[in-house]
Amino acid sequence: MPVGVGTDIVTVARIAALMRDRGMAFLERWYTAREIDYCSGKAVPSRHFAARFAAKEAVAKVLPMAWDGPLPWRSIEIINDPRGAPSVSLSGALRDAATKAGVGEIMVSLSHCDEYATACALVAVAGVTG
Repeated sequence: MPVGVGTDIVTVARIAALMRDRGMAFLERWYTAREIDYCSGKAVPSRHFAARFAAKEAVAKVLPMAWDGPLPWRSIEIINDPRGAPSVSLSGALRDAATKAGVGEIMVSLSHCDEYATACALVAVAGVTG
């Protein structure tokens, strides 16, 4: 079973500037309502938005299929399990394409500090026959 790894790093200041300059238009383009609610409730929301931004990029890098057109970023949702650990939920056509490509569970790890947010995604892909 092939395994893929994707990683990304984002400056928190970049996300903070996008939030300040573009407001909800930026947030609603990249994040689901659940992600917006979660991050907005934190003491420094920009750190959490940046970590989720990096996670979405890492997930996009690890998916083993081509995508025509702009990636539907809100179709990659970073949620927390009951213990608070981050997990990935795909939706819509992106989920369908990933399932067809043999993608099972996607694991993700996020980290952030004042300056940077980073994420790593790991996926195992089952062999798929046509």
